[in-house]
Amino acid sequence: MKKSERQVEVLIESLIEVSLIEKVIESLPRGYISVKTISGHQYFYRQWREGNHIVSTYVPESYLNVVRQKIEIRKQNEQLLKILKKDYKKAEKAVLKVGEVSEEKIALAKEKVASLSEVELANRRDVVRSLKEELLA
Repeated sequence: MKKSERQVEVLIESLIEVSLIEKVIESLPRGYISVKTISGHQYFYRQWREGNHIVSTYVPESYLNVVRQKIEIRKQNEQLLKILKKDYKKAEKAVLKVGEVSEEKIALAKEKVASLSEVELANRRDVVRSLKEELLA
């Protein structure tokens, strides 16, 4: 396998990882937990920003730990996504530097990976093989 082919595989793998993490992040609640004390009782709300507004939803105490864990998992995945995007940019630069793949082909590959479901992305070997053939064609 040529070095350029391996670089294309790394690029596709990075695309898949970014897409999977983005799908996980989309499925998790965003925001933070706010505690309000009203008449001596504590009430919990999940709050997040939409544009210039802060949106709140009541969280029953029985669900509080689950919601907190999901918010924490989302934050961890967002940090991981930042790292993965940096790795993707490095892989993209390496592939473009070799010159066998154009920016347009990479953009099409991005769109294709983004449109795949988690189940399809789980079959990583087939996705990598088909996209590699498309990019190097």
